[in-house]
Amino acid sequence: MAETTKYCAEHDDTPTSLRCARCGKLVCPKCMVQAPVGIRCREHGKAPNPPMYQVSRGYMARGFGAAIVVGVVGGIVLAFAVPFLGDFYGGIAVAGIGYLVGEAISRATNYKRGTPLVVASVVGMVVALVAFLAILGGAPTLFELLGLGAGIYLAVTRVR
Repeated sequence: MAETTKYCAEHDDTPTSLRCARCGKLVCPKCMVQAPVGIRCREHGKAPNPPMYQVSRGYMARGFGAAIVVGVVGGIVLAFAVPFLGDFYGGIAVAGIGYLVGEAISRATNYKRGTPLVVASVVGMVVALVAFLAILGGAPTLFELLGLGAGIYLAVTRVR
């Protein structure tokens, strides 16, 4: 009995006898994914996101809320502390607010990580800067801007 030639579902000109272990779709060596349970098609060969990176809307709301609260409180505290600290130590204090924003988001979201929380951390630092400038008035100094950059970095690394 003659066997008919079978072709890959993605590449019509590539003969194959390989099948996805999950759905049975024909796959060629170009588009197969080697999984621990055998060969899979591209659709079924993707690994799911780890639970740590699955951020629900509730966790996003908690993360943004924590970022805004810590940003506002941190900006207000900085506005009253920076005149006593001076420019250099004021910049370090701004960076410290970044760490606090990141830590607050991390704790409020049960230590979840991901892009939405990175955005929340940047928003929290911008809110801190706005609150800081609203009270002090004027433009931030170079050290405060450098501290803002360091603070954003610290906040982002806590939730990335």
